[in-house]
Amino acid sequence: MLAKRLSIARKIVWAFFLVSLPVNSFPYFPSSIGGGSASVRPLLVYPLLIFVLAVTFPSLWKRPLPRVWLPFFAFVTMAVISSLLPFMRGSISRLAEVSIAPRVIRSLITLALAGAIYLTVSLVPNDKEALGFTLRWLYVGLAVALFWGSLQIIYVLDIIPNWFQIMQSMQDHISTTRLIPTRISGMAFEPSWFADQLTALWLPWILGAVLTNYTAFQWRWRWLTVEKILFVWMGGVLLFTLSRSGLGVAIVVIGVSVLFFRRKPSHDQAPPERAQWLGRIQETFANVPAWLRRAILAVVILVIMGLLFFAVGKQNSYITRMWEFAPFMGGDDLYSYFRYIGFGPRFVYWETAYRTFSQYPLFGVGLGNFTFHFADMMPSVQVGYMPELLKRIVPTQNRVITSKNFFAHLLAETGFLGTAVFATFLVMLAGGAIYLWLSDDKVERYWGTASLIGLVAFLVDTFSYDSFAVPNPWIVFGLITAATKILGPKLSKSPQES
Repeated sequence: MLAKRLSIARKIVWAFFLVSLPVNSFPYFPSSIGGGSASVRPLLVYPLLIFVLAVTFPSLWKRPLPRVWLPFFAFVTMAVISSLLPFMRGSISRLAEVSIAPRVIRSLITLALAGAIYLTVSLVPNDKEALGFTLRWLYVGLAVALFWGSLQIIYVLDIIPNWFQIMQSMQDHISTTRLIPTRISGMAFEPSWFADQLTALWLPWILGAVLTNYTAFQWRWRWLTVEKILFVWMGGVLLFTLSRSGLGVAIVVIGVSVLFFRRKPSHDQAPPERAQWLGRIQETFANVPAWLRRAILAVVILVIMGLLFFAVGKQNSYITRMWEFAPFMGGDDLYSYFRYIGFGPRFVYWETAYRTFSQYPLFGVGLGNFTFHFADMMPSVQVGYMPELLKRIVPTQNRVITSKNFFAHLLAETGFLGTAVFATFLVMLAGGAIYLWLSDDKVERYWGTASLIGLVAFLVDTFSYDSFAVPNPWIVFGLITAATKILGPKLSKSPQES
C-alpha cells in the first residue's frame, strides 16, 4: 500500500514538473536560490528539488548510468577547471561594479541547475509507460501555455475593452515583467522567451508526431490527432509573439524536418482513414518524386507561415523594418541589413567571443568571465551607431555582458577542450536518436524523429541565447537520453547492464 501511494505521489510531482515548464520567471522565488535580480526563475525548481533528492542522487550510486552521461560529466569537469584558472593566474577585474568570484559562482550554480534538470529528466522515465506518461503531461504544459497565450491575443486584437489591464493583473502572479500591448508573452519572461519555448522545447515532439502520424493518446478521429491540433494552435500563437528569432527557428526546424526526417510508414502500419477528396489529392501527390514532394511541402508550410507573420506584424515597426530596408548608413550589403534590423551588436559580441577564444584557446577565460575581457577584446567599431554596445562599455551599475551565442559562449569561456567535450555529448545524443529513427517500430521511430528534430532546434536556437540557466535544451536532452535508455539499450546502457 505504501509503495502504491509513493508511486502515485511521484507521478503527481512529475506531472507538476512538466506542467510548470511554461513559467520561467516566477515572481515568488526565494533569494537564496536566485530570486534576487535573476531573470530566469523557473517554477520547475520546486518539484525538481524533490526529484533530485529522491531520484537523481540515489541513482548515481544504485544503478548503472547511461554512457551519454560520461561526456556530460567530462564537460562539467572542464567547465569547473576553466572557471578556477583565472584565480590561479591572478586575474583581477577592472570593473568596479562587477567582481570575478560572484560571476563564477553564479555561473557554476546555473550549470548545476542545468545538470540537475538533464540528469533528472533522463532518469525519471524508466519504462515505456513512464515515457508515454511524460509525453502526455508535457503536452498538457504546452496546452496551458497556448491557452494563456490565446487569452493574450484578445488584447493584441483589441477585442475586449480593458482586457490588457485584466491580463496584466493576473500576469503579475506568473511573471516578473510587464506585458507588451502589441505582443504576447505567454507565461514567460518576455515574448522572445515564449517563442523560444514553443520552438525549442515543444515543437520537436509535436512535429515529430505529425511527421510520423504518431499520437501519445488513445483518441484519434480518422487522420486527426491531439498532436496535429496542438501543432496548428502552436503556429497561430507563435505568430503573435512577433519574435523574429522564434519564427526563424520554427522555419528552419520545420523545413529541415520535412525535407530530411520524414520517413515512409512501415509496411505493418495501416494508413489513417481520410476523406475521399483528401485521399484523391494524396494519391496524386504520391506520384510526384519523393525529393520534389518534400520540397513542395516544406515550401508551402514556410510560405504560409511567412504570409501570416507578415499579416500579423505589419502594424509593428519592430517587425516591418525587416522588409522596409533601404541603403543604411552608406551600405547596401547584407551586413548593413542586419545592422538595420538590430542584429549588428550580435556580430560584435560573436567576434569578441572568438577573439577571446583566440587569446585563451585551451581552457577559455572561465564561466562568467567573458564580461571582464569584453572591452579589451572588442574589435574596432563605431559604437555610436549601436547604443546597445555603448551601454556595455560605459560604466553603469550593472555591466554584465554575454556573447548572445551558445557556442561562442563555450569557446570563450571553456575553450577548445570544453567545447569539444560538449560536442561529443551532442554526437552521442544524435547517435541514439538515429538508432531509434531507423527502427521499424512505430514508437521508436517517433522518438528518433522527435529527438533529431530537437537537436536541430537546439543547434539553430543557439544563435539567440548563451545561458545554461535556460531549461529548454536540458529537458530535450533528458528526454532523448531517457528514450534511448529505454528503447535503444545497446546504445545507451553500459556493459554492466548487458
